[in-house]
Amino acid sequence: MADIKSFIKKRASFKAKLTQFSSYLNIAQSCEKLSEVQLIEIEHRLSTFEGLYEKYDILQTELEEAVDDPSEQYTEREEFEKQYYSLVATARHLIGMARKHLSRDAAFEVESGTSHTHKHTSVRLPKIDLPKFSGSYHDWLEFRDTFISIIHNNEGIDNINKLHYLRASLKGSASLIIDNLDFRSDNYDAAWKLLCSRYDNKRLLVNNHVQAIFSVQNITKESTLVGVTDAEGRPHTARVLLDNGSTANFVSEDFCRKLRIPTYCVASRVKGINNQSSDCSQGCTLSLNSLNEDFEVELDCHVIAKVSSSVPSTYIDTHNICLPSNIVLADPRFYTPSSIDILVGAEVFWGIIGMNRISLGKNMPTLLESKLGWLITGVVHQPNNFSNNSSFMLTDDLRLGLNRFWELDSISSKHKLTYEERSCEQIFVETTYRDTDGRFVVNIPLKESPDVLGDSYSMAKRRFLALERRLAKDSYLKQLYVNFMDEYIELGHMSEYSHCNTASTHPNYLPHHGVLKESKSTTKLRVVFDASARTTTGKSLNQIQMVGSPLQDDLLSILLRFRQHKIVVSADIEKMYRVTRVNDIHKPLQTILWRAEPTHPLKTFTLNTVTYGTASAPFLATRCLMQLAQECDDPSTRSTIEHDFYVDDYLSGGSSVTETLDRCRNVIAVLKTAKYNLRKWQSNSQAVLSAICEDQVSSDLVNLSENELSKTLGLGWRCSTDTLFFSIHLNPNIIVTKRQILSTISQIFDPMGLVVPSIVEAKILMQNLWLSGCSWDEPVPEEVQRTWSEFVTTLPLLNEVKIPRWVTCESLASLQLHVFTDASEKAYGTCIYVRSTSVSGEVRVHLLTSKSKVAPVKSTTIPRLELCAALLGSRLYLKVRQSLTLNFDDVYFWCDSTIVLGWLAASPTQLKTFVRHRVSEIQETAEGRPWRYVPSLSNPADLSSRGLRADKLLSSSLWWSGPQFLLEDTSSWPQFPEQNRQVLNLPEIVSSHHIDIRTTTENIINSLFPKYSSNFYALQRMMAYLLRFCNKCRRRSSAHGPLTSTELQNSLHFLCTLAQQESFPEEYFLLSTGKQLPAKNKLLSLSPFFDRNSNLIRVGGRLSNSFYDYDVKHPILLSSSHVICKLIFNMYHTRLMHPGPQLLLATIRHHYFPIGGKNLAKTVTHQCVKCCRIKASTIQPMMGNLPEQRLHLEFPFLDSGVDYAGPIMIADRKGRGCRLVKSFICVFVCLATRAIHLELVSDLTREAFLAAMNRFIARRGKPRNIFSDNGTTFVGAFNELANLLSQDLNFSTIDPGINFSFIPAYTPHFGGLWESAVKSTKHHLRRVLSLTNLTFEEMATCLIQVEAILNSRPLTPLSNDPSDLTPLTPAHFLIGRSLILLPHPQIERANVNHLQRFRRIEFLKQHFWARFSQEYIVWLQERTKWRQSSGELKEGTLVVIKDKSLPPLLWLLGRITRTLPGRDGISRVADIRTRKGVIRRAFNTICPLPVSVEDSSTGGGC
Repeated sequence: MADIKSFIKKRASFKAKLTQFSSYLNIAQSCEKLSEVQLIEIEHRLSTFEGLYEKYDILQTELEEAVDDPSEQYTEREEFEKQYYSLVATARHLIGMARKHLSRDAAFEVESGTSHTHKHTSVRLPKIDLPKFSGSYHDWLEFRDTFISIIHNNEGIDNINKLHYLRASLKGSASLIIDNLDFRSDNYDAAWKLLCSRYDNKRLLVNNHVQAIFSVQNITKESTLVGVTDAEGRPHTARVLLDNGSTANFVSEDFCRKLRIPTYCVASRVKGINNQSSDCSQGCTLSLNSLNEDFEVELDCHVIAKVSSSVPSTYIDTHNICLPSNIVLADPRFYTPSSIDILVGAEVFWGIIGMNRISLGKNMPTLLESKLGWLITGVVHQPNNFSNNSSFMLTDDLRLGLNRFWELDSISSKHKLTYEERSCEQIFVETTYRDTDGRFVVNIPLKESPDVLGDSYSMAKRRFLALERRLAKDSYLKQLYVNFMDEYIELGHMSEYSHCNTASTHPNYLPHHGVLKESKSTTKLRVVFDASARTTTGKSLNQIQMVGSPLQDDLLSILLRFRQHKIVVSADIEKMYRVTRVNDIHKPLQTILWRAEPTHPLKTFTLNTVTYGTASAPFLATRCLMQLAQECDDPSTRSTIEHDFYVDDYLSGGSSVTETLDRCRNVIAVLKTAKYNLRKWQSNSQAVLSAICEDQVSSDLVNLSENELSKTLGLGWRCSTDTLFFSIHLNPNIIVTKRQILSTISQIFDPMGLVVPSIVEAKILMQNLWLSGCSWDEPVPEEVQRTWSEFVTTLPLLNEVKIPRWVTCESLASLQLHVFTDASEKAYGTCIYVRSTSVSGEVRVHLLTSKSKVAPVKSTTIPRLELCAALLGSRLYLKVRQSLTLNFDDVYFWCDSTIVLGWLAASPTQLKTFVRHRVSEIQETAEGRPWRYVPSLSNPADLSSRGLRADKLLSSSLWWSGPQFLLEDTSSWPQFPEQNRQVLNLPEIVSSHHIDIRTTTENIINSLFPKYSSNFYALQRMMAYLLRFCNKCRRRSSAHGPLTSTELQNSLHFLCTLAQQESFPEEYFLLSTGKQLPAKNKLLSLSPFFDRNSNLIRVGGRLSNSFYDYDVKHPILLSSSHVICKLIFNMYHTRLMHPGPQLLLATIRHHYFPIGGKNLAKTVTHQCVKCCRIKASTIQPMMGNLPEQRLHLEFPFLDSGVDYAGPIMIADRKGRGCRLVKSFICVFVCLATRAIHLELVSDLTREAFLAAMNRFIARRGKPRNIFSDNGTTFVGAFNELANLLSQDLNFSTIDPGINFSFIPAYTPHFGGLWESAVKSTKHHLRRVLSLTNLTFEEMATCLIQVEAILNSRPLTPLSNDPSDLTPLTPAHFLIGRSLILLPHPQIERANVNHLQRFRRIEFLKQHFWARFSQEYIVWLQERTKWRQSSGELKEGTLVVIKDKSLPPLLWLLGRITRTLPGRDGISRVADIRTRKGVIRRAFNTICPLPVSVEDSSTGGGC
């Protein structure tokens, strides 16, 4: 393979030289007069060029001998020789003409020639302009060759002048190379070498050549947009391509189908580029009209599958194209690749082209005036942007292999004969006969006369000579080839051709070549005759033959039957094709050239038998076999011949040795009558072999994939052990490409799907390769390469697989078939098991066959894929049932999808289209047999859908023997889950609505139009289409296309009529019948009347004499409680951009008069989601009860709250030049006594807070509970606090006995106590400090003083005791007196003065605590605000969350998932699910939207 690639590369260099010489001759021919120098150059080039052919001939000959099929190489040789001889003739003609021209000017040549006999400093050169070279690789070769021929090789020019000419010819970057050289004669050679070394770079020249190939300019074709009318008169826009080279008009099938226009039958053949042709059988008539001008033309078009690929092929950058602003383009989007609907040919082209044209400049397109608008055509220069284009080029072998690989996964259906196949059968029946020996004599079924074949002798001779040269180099191959042909002659299968023996005088010669297979046990080399080789007319013998229909059973059916027999045999027919003779009248069509040695004369032979390589050979050979079966009287023998042969291989068997022997002997006897010889017998019974054949069998292996392209993985049968095995052959490749992967995959042969779990990964990989767009010969992505490497590493382990061939058991008592199906996201599959039970009760389960398919590229649901798997399982079961002759007692189908089981249990009429069709086919195939549930872990089909590597597949008992429960009694088999028996919840169920005419309009709307029940505009249009349908059914209208304003108006009146009939039934009846309303009717004030034109009640009113519109004077009467009226209000509210109630009602009253409209307008406005988001209001629950920490007094600061205040600016030192730094105040508040403790901290870090905490504990004692908020004002500090309290509770300075609690985020009123303390602290600081900046010590002192003042504030007013002049303050609980008053003696009381000091202190403490409980606690009883709740939030409510930093429309939207009630049972905090997750907020930041939990999915009214 490497040698062939090398030969092709060398041949490409010869072709390049051919192209260069052709380009040079074109330049020489363009010159009016050739000089002597140019003439010499041409002659020299020609002499060199003439020596090129000898080298090419040697190389091409080696290449032809190296390839297996040299036909393509012969074509290459013909093209090269044709171009070569043409160029030689052109060059010689050019030289001859130039010589004649120079001879007429001989006198001038002599005169000019004498001037060059000596060197002079001034030289007169021929009048040829020297080319300029600026450093571009594209121009180098032309410049180099021209300069060498004119200057460099001219001995009449000295070096100094050569250097002068060289410098004058160079410019740009090229001139810089020799710019540093002095202008001296000895520097010329150095300058020329520098230039050549710089630009004679072959790699860069090739790269430049490749870039030039890819930088193809975009050519814009004349495309235009036109109007086309369909069969119903509706206009469509079509994209038309104008082609003045086409002799017909064409339209695509898709566009023709879209127009729904009638077609008529035509019979024509369309030919295009490279003589490609296609047949056209339909035509139509179109009417095209211009979109820009008054022009219309009618034309007849041929209907073809696709007119053209996208035009233009790539996007065109129009920034550099300056289009005039005063023109109208026929195709405004000419620069965008789009499909073509119609191609208009020359018949119309010249009739629409005008006289005016506008050129847009060099490398720019041209504008042409036409009756369709201005057309843009020509070349558009685009920058050289390389793109990776995937080229799908498959070799024949690879394409056939891939097709075969996918066919193994498909289940073949019954074949229907085509007309050609029926004709082929008729020819066989009418012309076939048997000679005296019993051999069949057949005619080659021809669909055309042999006269269409041209001359084939020269082609056959050329290929034979190439074959002869190849055989001369390989003696072993030649000996095999000669032996094969000698045997052909000895057996009479070919004979020397004689014109006297045939009626035909024009034989058709077939080239031939050998196919070597060393693995073959008999014929290692087979000569194949190439009947596909084209003759001089372009036709080949295979093209004029009928192929015929497939007659034998497919391989899967034969292999399945092969596994049902206890005793089996295999054999093949010796030289099956060559036993059947060809009629003498067709023998000349099979003529070949042959001689054993090159010294022998070349002779012509005719092939007398059916020839391998002809299109009809398989049909003729197998049809003769079928004819033998038809002539056989024994039904068993006839059946085995008809169904147990695959081409020439015989695979059959029986339940006993006797039965098998009888069958084999009968088949041998029948086949012998036609001289068919069965050989290479194999059997799992030695008794059968001994009785059938006397020869000893050399091998007990039978390759069941011998006729397949199974180089990667092939299936075989080992007779001695009666097991099936796989043979894996992989050639590792360092560089993994798409071509190499597909080539390997295509050679996998597993027709029964025995190792599907290991192969499904390759299928998925192949699909990914196609989706990735990888090119064929570039390395695949790293991920794909890694997956492929793992696959090929484990695949050879399948060599160890040994699968029992026989799937039943001895003494069979019962036989069951079990079909399992499953699907995954990537693939779906099925597998079938045979469960056999012996008389003794022994149960055996064997895998029979399986199939898998990759999931479609377009994503679909898992239940649908599970249904596809069930369909695949039912089809495979049908195939097994038709293939096997066994009688199964029971058949079970298993699936792990409860949805699919529900579908299969339902009636197909209840299901949607996709599911209905598949369920119908499954139910029809299953014929009422049960579908049962199997858990996924026990489902072996799960392995075929997900894949399993070969190393794990070897030990998978689930795959080889099925689930464990199959070995047990049926009572222990899995049952359908009871909780999944509800059919009503299945997806893909057709929803049917039964409507009672007595139901309300609202119920009708919600039933018929659930998606449009809140959209009046959509409801109006849907009703208009229904009315149109009813009118068409009643033949009152034939309207089509978009809805008209009249239809929309009638739909509106119909809806209003329904509303009036339900809102005012009595009034509507009386007014519609011409009667008066009762005297006390509530509508009398409006003077209603019945409008006969619209069947509506309108308001009479008092405005009849006004000049206003009819609808304003007499609006339609509606009730605000009806659903139609509500929908109208919602529609107008949205249309008027969410106005207020007044504007909404005023606008609606121009057309309608809603009773109670004012309240409805307010309701619609208040329930509008967008309006409520703009004016969002929160829910305010009632003020909660005080926590127990506020009411129980044990010790001060035992229950504390903490918060930060600040920042405040302090000076880092005293005096001038001090720097101000930020500091913060840490505020601790006692919840019971409201005592305050202030600490000055330097920053918001964790360490600073811990230090403040330590100082607080040292002075006030360890608190039991600390509460803190999460306010956004101090987010930095609280983040650090949260980290500390939630993560570092084991910190050495923090006692783990302290409990920390956090209030919800954005709820400062939950911590009102410390917020009040912060406010009071700031109050004093602002008044004391003003603009003064203190040092840290000064500020700490100031804060301590503020702390004392705040702790001396009265908790309550003065007590009722007139003798107690001191108010109760927090300081009393800290030190027993106020912090800001001087000490004073206690008021004397006898019973106090006589007390000891300890008891006195205890008495005072109890006195303050008594006052706390009697005065302060009672004072806290009153609720100063939020005395009652103003709303309620439920789970599922749609809300927005207030955010002061964003406008209302950007507030976060969420839904209440949980409310958290307090100890009083009232909820004040809720959890909300938003797009950012679940967050917790208090009610003061939650704004409910006017959407109920039931209606939240529709988004409300607006």
